[in-house]
Amino acid sequence: MFQSISDWIEQHQQWFRFPLVILMAVLAFAIALIRPDFTEQIELKLLDQHFKMRGVIPHNPKVIIVAVDDNALTEVGRWPWSRDKIATIVNRILGEYQAKVLGFDIVFSEEQLNPLKESLRLLSEAKRADKNVTYWLQKHQGMGDVDARLERVFKEYHDRLVPGYFFYPEGAKIPELAKKNLDKQLALMQNSAITSEFSDGAISMIPRLAAVEGNLPRLTKQADAVGFFNFFPDTDGTVRRIPLMVERDGYVYPSLDMQLLRIFKGWPALSVKIGVDGVEGLYLGNQNIRTDASGSMLLNHYGPGYTFQHISAADVLYDRVPKDVLKDAVVLLGVTAVGVFDYRPSPFDSVFPGVEGHAAAISNILNDEEIYRPDLMDGIELLAVFFLALLCGRLVIGSGPVLQSISIFGVPLLLWGLSTWLFISFGIWLQVTYLLLAILLATVPVTLLEYVIESHKRAFIHDAFSHYLAPKVVEDLAKHPDMLKLGGEEKYMTAFFSDIAAFSSFSEKLTPTKLVYFLNQYLTEMSDIILKHGGTIDKYEGDAIVAFFGAPIDMQDHALNCVLVAMEQQEALKRLRKQWEEEGYPELNIRIGMNTGPMVVGNMGTHTRMNYTMMGDHVNLAARLEGVCKVYRVPILMSKDSYTQIRERVAARFVDRVQVVGREQPVDLYEPLAMRDDIQPEVIQRSREYEKAWSMMHKRHFSEAIKILLRLHEDYPEDGLYEVMLARAYQYDKTPPEPGWTGVFVLTSK
Repeated sequence: MFQSISDWIEQHQQWFRFPLVILMAVLAFAIALIRPDFTEQIELKLLDQHFKMRGVIPHNPKVIIVAVDDNALTEVGRWPWSRDKIATIVNRILGEYQAKVLGFDIVFSEEQLNPLKESLRLLSEAKRADKNVTYWLQKHQGMGDVDARLERVFKEYHDRLVPGYFFYPEGAKIPELAKKNLDKQLALMQNSAITSEFSDGAISMIPRLAAVEGNLPRLTKQADAVGFFNFFPDTDGTVRRIPLMVERDGYVYPSLDMQLLRIFKGWPALSVKIGVDGVEGLYLGNQNIRTDASGSMLLNHYGPGYTFQHISAADVLYDRVPKDVLKDAVVLLGVTAVGVFDYRPSPFDSVFPGVEGHAAAISNILNDEEIYRPDLMDGIELLAVFFLALLCGRLVIGSGPVLQSISIFGVPLLLWGLSTWLFISFGIWLQVTYLLLAILLATVPVTLLEYVIESHKRAFIHDAFSHYLAPKVVEDLAKHPDMLKLGGEEKYMTAFFSDIAAFSSFSEKLTPTKLVYFLNQYLTEMSDIILKHGGTIDKYEGDAIVAFFGAPIDMQDHALNCVLVAMEQQEALKRLRKQWEEEGYPELNIRIGMNTGPMVVGNMGTHTRMNYTMMGDHVNLAARLEGVCKVYRVPILMSKDSYTQIRERVAARFVDRVQVVGREQPVDLYEPLAMRDDIQPEVIQRSREYEKAWSMMHKRHFSEAIKILLRLHEDYPEDGLYEVMLARAYQYDKTPPEPGWTGVFVLTSK
């Protein structure tokens, strides 16, 4: 019999090829939609290869770095330098050398020690102070205020320099002093805020400022503009993008780079438009600067570290720089000495001074050569993933080795060439990882199908049918042998799946004899409850029970009976735990999943061996929901289709909206709690509070959701659902979902 089936499969294997292509295309599309971390990392590494293949390109010569480098530290002394030296450097850059604007990739957050005040203190403590010396020190202590010298220079060049500051994003560990000084710093920064336009329903994905490590207020007050110099490297630590704005309480503050450009271009208007998809436009005068939804810009790196012109700060301090080198330039003052600044890798190398990232951003905008992705690129790529997989998969079906090689190797090479050309010629980032993956998923399985079928068909068929060994023919079938035929009918039913949680660990604690005794007792108790409510037991799979309600005998309240079985089994389990504890058995819990919908039920198998069973998409969903109980730490889960059938009789709480593995359509999950006549008001109130928290998450109000979930978790720590959703809310608050998120949680395991 198996041989005849194998022969049939071999003769009709062409029927399986294109459905396999479709399946792989759907899988590729799902991966491209989900964007798992490992594929994102691959895409970022491919982007780095684009930079390396393109090589070094010219940058804007008007962007120059004055660096506190190793030579400067050797000549001038260790960092930080006295503020009077900084004042001299600033005066030379903006005065003598006539740079157009100067930005600080450093922060002056603490007062410098006044040596005359310190002398007074030491003399006072020693109690040996000479009156004349004390009088002189008191009279001339202003001479030791080196911060005042820097303050005067800031005031003189107030419209040509930009002090930098560092901000702490939400979720970061913030020093108490920074928290304390936040309001004071924000008050000093508000004049630098960008003109912001928020459309109706706008969603801000801009990084949110939580605290500021800023300059001394006496310095900040003198400058017409300030800007932050934060970087947010990608997950592999590489600097590929730079934030151009940060938000706090409706105010949007620009980066150091944007403020320098603003001054360099003669103070044009700086504005940002924020819509439902995040940042829609950042405008510097008439120039639209290309950013992502969070207001960050992809850096078009010009080369490895030190590609830009670096001038030692010591040469500026001691006036050794030719007068015309810095004339009309955008100058960045930063630290590049080894051991003082933070090295981060770039696409070109592993040693990349942070100040050079700012230089690259400024040059990108001046030359209008940012790396970007057009507005419709994401949608185009998603469609291309699906249809390219279908096309290439179809091309290899029944084709020769030449066409197969072109589809498997030639098309990916063509795509790589296209992405490289777009990147080098136009600065467009085409993400090819998912396109290449789609081609491989659609073509490789098809080319191997014939080999797989030939070498594994007997084992595959044996494994597939071994799960459906028929039990004894029931009495009705014995009386009506005409029912012994393959086939089934579609009926609207409710499927039931249950399983013992962590059964493997549980069974390891028992001898085989005790395990068999225990399983027989457990299965008998649970099965009796199913049969009492008119259910049909499909099969036992180890500790799992598969059953359905509504066949072979029609049942009007099949969903209600299934829910009653689930709740009664959980209650019976409480009683059995006490008995098993006395007998020395470990404690156990069971998970139950159920779903209602159209299913095919009937005799499945072969002409000589068959089983009365069910199958279909709604059956698979019920099985998935049993496993999903573990994710949400609840004992019972049912779909919305089941809930609508029993909502008048049974009280249930909404759990989540998910996309289970193998299904694209989201599913609303509910946990039955009790009969409506027996439900406690407190339980109803808890359910409503939880639904409110979920609604807040769906609306991206994650902080409000956290407050509710935290309170529920503290009041009811035994309810695992609150802890699960609280962790998710914290994660979303730290890393918000992608634009277009609909609130659906995508499950990645069965």
